[in-house]
Amino acid sequence: MKSVLIVGAGPAGLVAAKTLLQRPGTPFRVTIFESAERVGGMWATAKGQEGVKCDPTMRTNLSRFTVGFSDFSWRSFKTQDDSTTPMFPKAYQVGQYLEEYTRRFVFGATIALNREVTSAKLEGQPRTWRVSSFDKGERTTHEDSFDYLIVASGFFAEPDLRSFDKSSSSTQIQHSSKFRSAQSLTNGRPGNIVVVGGGMSGSEAAATAALELSNAKYATGEQKRGWAESKVYHVFDRPFYCVPRYIPRNPYNAARQDYRLAPDFLPLDLVFYDLSRRGRGIINASNGIVPPEKALKGHEFLRSVIGGDQRELGHTELVYNHGQTGYPAYTGISDTYAEFVRSGIIVPWSGRVDTIAEDNEQARVQLLAYSAWSTTLPTLDVGRDVENVVGIVAATGFKVNLDYLDPAVRQALGHDPSCQRVPLCLTRGSIFEPKVPEIAFVGFYEGPYWGVMELQAQLIAQQWSGDAASDSPIFTDTTESQAIRTALKAGDFAHVPQFWMPDYIGMMEEFSRTAHIQRDDSLFPAQTGPVFPARYPTTDSQQSDSQDVIREVHSLVDDSNPSTRFVAAATFRAMQGSWTLRRKIDSRNDTYVGGTFKGTAHFHPRYPTAPTFSAEYLYIEEGTFTIDDWGAFPATRRYVYRYNENTDKISTWFVQEDGVSAERLFNELVFRKPVKADGSEDPEKGWLAFSEHWCSPDTYKSSCEFRFRGASLPTFGITYVVEGPKKDYTHESWYERLPPGGR
Repeated sequence: MKSVLIVGAGPAGLVAAKTLLQRPGTPFRVTIFESAERVGGMWATAKGQEGVKCDPTMRTNLSRFTVGFSDFSWRSFKTQDDSTTPMFPKAYQVGQYLEEYTRRFVFGATIALNREVTSAKLEGQPRTWRVSSFDKGERTTHEDSFDYLIVASGFFAEPDLRSFDKSSSSTQIQHSSKFRSAQSLTNGRPGNIVVVGGGMSGSEAAATAALELSNAKYATGEQKRGWAESKVYHVFDRPFYCVPRYIPRNPYNAARQDYRLAPDFLPLDLVFYDLSRRGRGIINASNGIVPPEKALKGHEFLRSVIGGDQRELGHTELVYNHGQTGYPAYTGISDTYAEFVRSGIIVPWSGRVDTIAEDNEQARVQLLAYSAWSTTLPTLDVGRDVENVVGIVAATGFKVNLDYLDPAVRQALGHDPSCQRVPLCLTRGSIFEPKVPEIAFVGFYEGPYWGVMELQAQLIAQQWSGDAASDSPIFTDTTESQAIRTALKAGDFAHVPQFWMPDYIGMMEEFSRTAHIQRDDSLFPAQTGPVFPARYPTTDSQQSDSQDVIREVHSLVDDSNPSTRFVAAATFRAMQGSWTLRRKIDSRNDTYVGGTFKGTAHFHPRYPTAPTFSAEYLYIEEGTFTIDDWGAFPATRRYVYRYNENTDKISTWFVQEDGVSAERLFNELVFRKPVKADGSEDPEKGWLAFSEHWCSPDTYKSSCEFRFRGASLPTFGITYVVEGPKKDYTHESWYERLPPGGR
């Protein structure tokens, strides 16, 4: 029996251990060394804790169908404090999932927590690993020998702040993995925040800070007026789009050659990773340098999803010309980012930070702008100064930690610490190095997916069991990673994608085919439907869990057309921001006057003020009410709008006398697809929603129509019909987007 040491007990290390232990004949004895005090890697956190690499309440960017393993359904266990697992789990819930996964599947391994590997070298003939480690709890050192070594310690081991090393500013500079709030970043001093980095964590940090600023202005209780005029400056150096978590699977109406007003919504990964977009032939991974024609297709797809080229957000930095669309776009995932840009709380900036200068207790940050794009690098030009900066969030990536590997091993692996993004040139799939067959890597690349890690572990088990197809480039070919490293070191970073192994569909297909794992097409025939781990079951023993996930996803995809699942979530998100409001009131008795209202309406995001709800707006409308045949006067109205993720419902609440606190329920919307008399979809209408409630002694019936353009919402209407002994009137309001920054 061969012994294997796995360094790291995050998702990569745990699935590698489970895979080796379940190998037929059990040819491996598995040990895991984890430097933290619990399993989970970056997800090793609990509710209420600070979190080492992420906020415990941070949502995953992909749904639980992708953030999970093939043989362990999220529905097969309950998190410790929630009866229903969200579609996009929180970080601490992912940690609970991994702890339960360890209990169920990794019980045959020796797991040493608080054990840090200090050195690993190859010795003897045949070669074995001599591993030194330090027990941080017992304060003892250990020496062990193993036949094989798996590096599963993560590509995101240490925050990379090298671009700020020479800064002399005393202004707080915090890596995005440590950022939790503007208050903690700035020690409570109000002012502007600068976020540097155009990837996932950059957009998330910018949106997090912007929500805090919005909440400071519109929260209940004591108002933090010092933040009222603060802004978040988001600096990025690539074409950039921000996508919400729920997106339309079919944004266009082919017959009308226009956007569908009532598209079907799904979690974004079930749309992005649809096999039908790749045709019927054999699918191989397409990673590496992105040619201009492929980059353009990426821009076009993202624009179709969000509903345009972003010009409606009011910032030219987010609108890309033909030359710029030849470079791969970076993508952020956030439900609030785009509307914070439109409102002016987030100021996007295409360029880089040049200097940071002290100004009393605050800083002045000079930004340089990209004025032109050449064949390789954009040209930096004079930019602007951002005054009153009290904190900087550096979403500048991570460095890997391979210091524990012996220098001779690192040399054989081609280690280049100066190339942060490709420190090792491993084989196709970033798993092996033929010169050192005793080592393998799981999850060792940017943006690792759980399904890919699971298949990487399968390929390692096959290789070390002698069952692998030795002629596959997955085991032998390093040219792909070499090409990326060459481009990066030559300065041609603009053609390298956000994640240099971005083809999730291609990797899942190619890896599973090489590992002789059959994709499950029982409910998604002929190479259709989304890619997710459960469709690539690696063992027969847990088929019930994988089948449960497949049935659930099929139900969501199949039912997304006739049903209204996720529409409330997509609608609530899209209501954020400012609108022009026109209202007509037709009264049918003398007790309630009729007239017209013209003004503005604002859905201001803030933290939910009740634990039942996952998102909340303070709604404020202001304008002029003109009474029929009488006169005009200023008028205002306030509500609290809330979204309940467990019930998938939007509700409206009256406010108390303070104008900000929710008092009692006004209504709750039930969505319905617009259909004609024959039952077919009505292309002339958007999503419909209805509610009815009795407010003694009258009855209120409301009907709404939400007209989408991709994931965006340009216009919607709300009509109330009030009938009873005291009131008899119709109240019709239409909302249209205000121009960017409009008040």
